[in-house]
Amino acid sequence: MRVFIGLLALLGQAAFSQSAAAEGKASSKGKTAAVVASKLAAPKQGVKTPGVQIPFSQIKAEATLTTPAKPAFLYFAAQGPGALYAPDAEKVLKFEAKGNTAVDPIPSVKHPCGGMVNAFASLWVPSCGDGKLLRLDPRSLKVKSSIETGVLDVRGSIAASADSIWLITDSKQTIVRIDPDQDAIVGELRVPTGCGQMVFAENSLWLACPEQNKVLRINPATNLVDKRIDVGAKPVALVSGQSAIWVLCGKEGKIDRIDPKTDKVSKTIDLAVPDSAGAMAFGEGYLWVTMSGFPLTRVDLTDGKETVAQQFWGEGGGGILTSSGAIWLSNLNNGTVSRIDPKLVLATLAE
Repeated sequence: MRVFIGLLALLGQAAFSQSAAAEGKASSKGKTAAVVASKLAAPKQGVKTPGVQIPFSQIKAEATLTTPAKPAFLYFAAQGPGALYAPDAEKVLKFEAKGNTAVDPIPSVKHPCGGMVNAFASLWVPSCGDGKLLRLDPRSLKVKSSIETGVLDVRGSIAASADSIWLITDSKQTIVRIDPDQDAIVGELRVPTGCGQMVFAENSLWLACPEQNKVLRINPATNLVDKRIDVGAKPVALVSGQSAIWVLCGKEGKIDRIDPKTDKVSKTIDLAVPDSAGAMAFGEGYLWVTMSGFPLTRVDLTDGKETVAQQFWGEGGGGILTSSGAIWLSNLNNGTVSRIDPKLVLATLAE
């Protein structure tokens, strides 16, 4: 059974100075004030390889969507023309991808949280306001069933495997397993405090545990933790791609690559942005990262390179995900969501 899983995540910010802009106006080399100001305001952090750092202001979004709230997560469902979903206080907002326009939201979801998944011919939405997991018809968006689970408001609290829905349900870090045929809880397990951000890949459930500096590999056949994998400090985001699990480690500002065959870190990529929250997505053959002060970073995974190819700095960043031919990036500062063409990103070069 084919399962589509949405991904999630956080933050980014920087500012240009008036003095730099004034200096740019006086430039006799034909460069605009914005470009000169951008160069003078370049951050101290980040990868310093020539040609990697680029002002985020140089990217022109295909569309900018406005949301009433500042969305803590984004989700894309690929059926038909595709649609983007973002949480609001008492509903889930929906935007049609074809026209980048807002359509009727999903009502009566009390504090949607943790993310969404599309599996078993349904959309699944945790509702933190009443502690329920809602199962929606993907076409009508009407509630098919409501399951009393309890829900913990942590990023990435829901995931789908081949035969089950998995959900973190309480502050004691209980993960429940839900059978979609019964719409009922059929198993549970306890994990360390502070764990969150789940993803299902390589026939396993993977869970980031920032306080333990570990990623747990859970066997869905036994509902038990098979491996506790040491990673860099404070793993805050997970994503799967190219037969690997990628872990964003916020304390050191690095990405660890876990090889599922050995359950060990086989590569570390330095983003040079320590002490930063962030999120990741995989698409178009690249790993995309958003972090504080660096709304968009592209990691090239082609031909085994696994290196930072572009790092855009400036204001913006929050949740990030990809769909066919698009990067969706939220800005937690102003509550907008930008649709960006990956080809445009690749074509944007440092001055």
